Amino acid sequence: MLLIFFVTSIYGFLAVNHPLGEGILVVEGWIPAKTLAESVHVFNSGAYQYLVVVGGPIVGTGAESGHARTYADLAASRLKQLGFDTNKLIKINVPPVTSERTLTGAAHVKRWLERSGTKVCCVDILTSGVHARKSWILSRYALGGSYRVGIIAGRQASFDPKYWPVSRKGTWIVVRNLAGYVYYKFWIFFNRKASPRDWRATDQARQVPLVVAGRGTSAPAAVWPDATTDL
Repeated sequence: MLLIFFVTSIYGFLAVNHPLGEGILVVEGWIPAKTLAESVHVFNSGAYQYLVVVGGPIVGTGAESGHARTYADLAASRLKQLGFDTNKLIKINVPPVTSERTLTGAAHVKRWLERSGTKVCCVDILTSGVHARKSWILSRYALGGSYRVGIIAGRQASFDPKYWPVSRKGTWIVVRNLAGYVYYKFWIFFNRKASPRDWRATDQARQVPLVVAGRGTSAPAAVWPDATTDL
């Protein structure tokens, strides 16, 4: 019975939805293109000031490749192609890290909010499927008590959520994110009085509004990643 309960409820627990619908909408730039496209509808349906895409370097890209070099660049390029209003689009490129990438991104969002003088009450985080529960707790930790933080679990593009137990990929992603959530619950408990180390990082990240290209300028070609795990 416990196994049946786990199988039938764990996806919904991890893919939590608790949007606030105002303030800024933060989108984790590594999410698949189909999930990213949902952010346009979410933004237009809410009372958001800005859509903020955040992400670090894409492994295997270089300056000479002509491709986007970070997930933030890639997501911003895709949103522009979808016709999103670039005056309301912010991208935050974060420095490379080997772990705690979700926490690093959230910490840099807070730094941008503080340094830009953007006054908002709330921050909604949009991510992919079962990554939502972990993104939510880490974003609340990084942003602190200055903002209310909501969460939106976007489409799980890499497998059918209804049949995740019979999908090798689905099982791996669900179990990995469950383990990550449990780990960070304990991590936050033991570090709840400390500031995330990335708040003290040097200014390695470019935190600038998206530069709007002219009508005759095409965005760099990019191969969209099949991002299914924590970045």
